[in-house]
Amino acid sequence: MCVTFERQKTEKIMTEKTKKILITISGILFAYILFQSYHFDNIFQIFFYIILGGIGLYILFNGVFNDIEKYKKTKKIKSYSITLIGTFMVILNVGIYIYYEIKLNSQSLLKAENHGVYVDLKKNGEYIIKSGSWASKKHFYGEFYIKDSVITLDKKYFDNVLVTNRYVIRNIINAKGYDESGENKKYLIQVNQKGVEINNAFDYEFNPERKIYYSYKFEITEDNRK
Repeated sequence: MCVTFERQKTEKIMTEKTKKILITISGILFAYILFQSYHFDNIFQIFFYIILGGIGLYILFNGVFNDIEKYKKTKKIKSYSITLIGTFMVILNVGIYIYYEIKLNSQSLLKAENHGVYVDLKKNGEYIIKSGSWASKKHFYGEFYIKDSVITLDKKYFDNVLVTNRYVIRNIINAKGYDESGENKKYLIQVNQKGVEINNAFDYEFNPERKIYYSYKFEITEDNRK
């Protein structure tokens, strides 16, 4: 009889430990993938959200009721261990989500783009740059300084596409070679410290010894400067 009781007690403890481990691991992994999603696009991340979120919420939902029953019997705060762990994981993930959503949705000062690269300069002095294909863009965050038409970023290199931290806003007619009948548009131009435009180098026909150099201008799609 005593042996059976001890076995049931041990199994109960192991089940409790397993729940704590699972809800902790699923919560941390969810937070990590959520954080990564704001730095690198991945079309498969939705599946991880469903799996990890489902596991975590299921354990938390059942754990709350079990913890309440345990507390009625023991009157000890530690009876709410799963509830507390689960609540912390929820707050952690909600915090990450709110932090980056505020960054993304803050008011824009300037927006520019060119072939898969998107530049968003915010009114609060921060920037967000996205570079890459539609399913695997890298996201870069930082701060910038603007004086007149010259923009200076706090970093120099962004995915081998942006190769300087200085840009100038210029009005150019038909800058990309399109048939625009002399239409004048605003562009962000990469320049060096002397204000000379920088041309990017690209491999020609996948031969690293044969490179072509050409201007990589960013057409300004939104300008909220006064």
